[in-house]
Amino acid sequence: MRKYIILSIAAITFSLNLISQTSIKFKKQPTSFFYSQLNLHGGFIDEGNGYEFKPAAKGIRNRLSLLGFFRSGKTLQKGYIQKTGIRNACVAISIDYEPSYFLNTKEDGTRTSAFQLRLMDNWIGFGTKKRRVNFWLGNRRVEYGHNPRIDAESNFMNRNSLQVRDLGFWWDLGWFFKAPLVKNPEKRLDITLQLSSGGWLFNGNPSQGTIMFLGSDKEIKDTYMSPTFGNMRYNNTFLSIAHIGSPTYSKSELSGFVIIGNIRDQYNLDSTVFLNRIGIENIYKFGEKIKIGNQFSTGTNHYQDGRNMLTAHLNNSFDWYFAKKFVLSICQYSAIFHDYNNKTNIIDYSIVGGLGYIINQNLKLRINMFYDKEQHWNSRTHNGAYLQLIAGFGKRP
Repeated sequence: MRKYIILSIAAITFSLNLISQTSIKFKKQPTSFFYSQLNLHGGFIDEGNGYEFKPAAKGIRNRLSLLGFFRSGKTLQKGYIQKTGIRNACVAISIDYEPSYFLNTKEDGTRTSAFQLRLMDNWIGFGTKKRRVNFWLGNRRVEYGHNPRIDAESNFMNRNSLQVRDLGFWWDLGWFFKAPLVKNPEKRLDITLQLSSGGWLFNGNPSQGTIMFLGSDKEIKDTYMSPTFGNMRYNNTFLSIAHIGSPTYSKSELSGFVIIGNIRDQYNLDSTVFLNRIGIENIYKFGEKIKIGNQFSTGTNHYQDGRNMLTAHLNNSFDWYFAKKFVLSICQYSAIFHDYNNKTNIIDYSIVGGLGYIINQNLKLRINMFYDKEQHWNSRTHNGAYLQLIAGFGKRP
């Protein structure tokens, strides 16, 4: 009797083990993700002539963005990389509506609207046999600090980031590298390096990455609903960045960065500016509810027309998720440019506040309010409020 009981238990154990192995064997991790996001954005803005109701002409425009993200099935299956291999890849584009596109102007210089086809994150990521040592090739976010905001493609706060307000562009085409510098678990440091084209695909705010545009004004026959390539001239520019600091998953991230480059001048696209920056930042997180970011950088700008400037940039942000469905965000940027040839100063200042309501993961509403004082652009002042609807479809990685 004992013999039969032992055999029965052995048979049941073997069957359960076989079933569990079979389930593991045939359950594959997903390798392809496709996601689209619609932004409807507009409201009241005062550009010096009183408030007018307009489609968004600042920050995130009315936009349809498309994302494809891919992971290497071979790497996932093996669980390791023998030497160097492809780990993942990303393809992301957007179709924007720009109510005042500078490449679509009438004979009197009046800007009119256009639809833009723009490049966003488009890269291939490589892994190595060494843990947490990776590099990327392609168009990727500039490593000017480590303070990315949630929903980068749709968050109005990004317009006040150091990348946009100082360099003029978010993405750059080139080589990006990341690896652990100090592996001690108690004092970990990562190093991130970037060598890129210095804004080759930046062709004027707000048309960064515009590959093609369609004019929407019938009076401009050359571009009306006719595919026209954007201004993508390469002017021997480059951008190099070294960033050393705590890993991005740390509760408190303290880091420093150094930047040297010759980039397209965002105020004169036919010219370039040689710049250098040194900066520090700290990002502190209170669980998943509050995130506070502080960034400071200083350096010099040297323009082709002979001007030389000392610069200082301060960027502060605050995000607070509360009551399960709401997020409050405040972001300010301020900068001073001191021309030490003629002893003059240029001061730019901007503050943005937003209140968002998260209906679900793919559907959100935001009210964005802003105030800008920019001496770079004839001392203009802008202020206003936009209502933004964000709707996502598909599967995100």
